Amino acid sequence: MVCSFFLGSIEVYDGPFWRIFAGIFVTGGFLFSFGQFVPSWDSAYYPLLMSQNIRYKEYLESKWYLMVIATIFSTLFASFYLFFGWQAYAAIVVGAIYNIGVNSHVVLWGGAYIKTPIDLTSGKKAFGDKKSFNVKTLLLTIPKLLLPMLIYAAGHLLQGEILGFALVAVFGLLGFLFKNAVFTLIEKIYKAEKYKTLLAYKQTN
Repeated sequence: MVCSFFLGSIEVYDGPFWRIFAGIFVTGGFLFSFGQFVPSWDSAYYPLLMSQNIRYKEYLESKWYLMVIATIFSTLFASFYLFFGWQAYAAIVVGAIYNIGVNSHVVLWGGAYIKTPIDLTSGKKAFGDKKSFNVKTLLLTIPKLLLPMLIYAAGHLLQGEILGFALVAVFGLLGFLFKNAVFTLIEKIYKAEKYKTLLAYKQTN
């Protein structure tokens, strides 16, 4: 399916803008599936975790580093896409940069609004649970998927694919550079949602 974005074998995906979508998708699989359910993965012992002397920022950064490592490994593993041309792998590399610099923050932000616990001892997961998705989490899909495509489109239309790739990478690097400021904002959101989250987990458990 992903190869269709690079090869143009399906007409609707035949276009350079879809390469960025594929790059985000290829390198962000773990990031999206794991990050958007922070702190749901820890719902079983979240109340205990919050009673300890643990700063939210340290908790969130530990999850962030895990997503970054997974994204880097995904990018290296996807090097075989070079067989489809340098543009294909360039889309993957800049997609990884954008995922690390922007989407890693966005998924953590969205996780603050998901109150569906995950029982790791059973086969039941939050995936597909309609409670896991609300207006706020849906709106956050815009910077995750649509924004990088629009950024690339702007550069591609102005000067070509190289500028398009460069602009997406620049946005990712800017997100990385402003990581501390962004984490301060996300930390405030988690603190504001703390008691709602604890109540939701308590009612389920």
